[in-house]
Parts: sequence; structure tokens; C-alpha cells
Amino acid sequence: MKKLTHSQSGASLIEILVTVLILSIGLLAMGAMMSYAVQLPKASGNRSVAISAGTNMIERMRSNSTTVSPAFSITSYETTTFSASFPTSTTPTYSCTFPNCTQANIATQDISEVQALLNAQLPPAGMAIQVTNASNNEGNLWIIWQEAATFGAYSTSGSDNCNTATVALGLTPTPRCVYLPFKL
Repeated sequence: MKKLTHSQSGASLIEILVTVLILSIGLLAMGAMMSYAVQLPKASGNRSVAISAGTNMIERMRSNSTTVSPAFSITSYETTTFSASFPTSTTPTYSCTFPNCTQANIATQDISEVQALLNAQLPPAGMAIQVTNASNNEGNLWIIWQEAATFGAYSTSGSDNCNTATVALGLTPTPRCVYLPFKL
């Protein structure tokens, strides 16, 4: 009678460990991709809010530019200083009542109201307005905000057009900026 011998063939322990290692690297990469994919819609929403607030501010300046007494001066809107501490109030900090509002008072109120809007809808945020040509009512507007700390993996270095004063602050994480040039 002939003896039947079966040779055992299958995966060795080392082969299984290598397979598990390759599979775990793939799963880690997929997890990182999913984390990034979850962050992008919020970052996109923040950018939309910033653009909307910037457009709102420009339209406020444009409506105030028809003031004739006293004569309109775009320099009333200039905010040359921007600090590392973002304002946090969600209610406007300044208001004036008709007919006692001057053009400068209206400018201050407009800035206060848009800043309150930014505070209500964005993570810490602020704005900077720079007049580039007062005689032609031209300037630059930046809406500046910092993404939530959970967005740390979402690198923004070099991708935004922040003004030099904001870049010089060296904030961590790097602030996000929307730049809107305007002419009233």
C-alpha cells in the first residue's frame, strides 16, 4: 500500500506579517486622506464667509462715498494697524444715530458692524483696509482669520495673499487671508 503524503503549503508567519504591514500603511494613508477631506469643506466655507464680508465692507464704503457734506474721504476707512489679538465681540462696538452721524462716524460704524459679522461667522478674524490712491478712492481690503487648531495638517504656507503687516506678526497657525482690491 502506498502512503499518501500531503505537503503543506500556505503562508508562513513572515509572509502574513509583511501583508499586515503593507495593509496597515495603506489604511493609515486612507485615514489621513479622509481627515483632509473632512477639513476642506469647512475651510471653503470660511473662505466664502470672508469673501462675503469683504464684499459687504466694500459696498458699505461705496454707499458712503456719495456723502457730500462733509466731503467723502476714503481715508476714514483705513485701518493700517492689525494686531495678533483678533477682536471677539459679536455685537457692533460703535453706532451713531441719524442725523448726528458724520461720514467718519459712519465709517467707524461700518467697520464695527463688519467686524462683528466676522466674529460671529469665522474663527478668530479681522480685517485690514489700506488706501492706495485717495483721490481715485482705490484701496486694498484683507479679511484675515485663523483656522481652528484641528486644521494644523492643512498647510497654507505661501498660498494666501496676506498683507505684509499680517505676515510680520508670525502668527501660529499661519493666518488665512482673502485679498480684495477695490475702486469705489
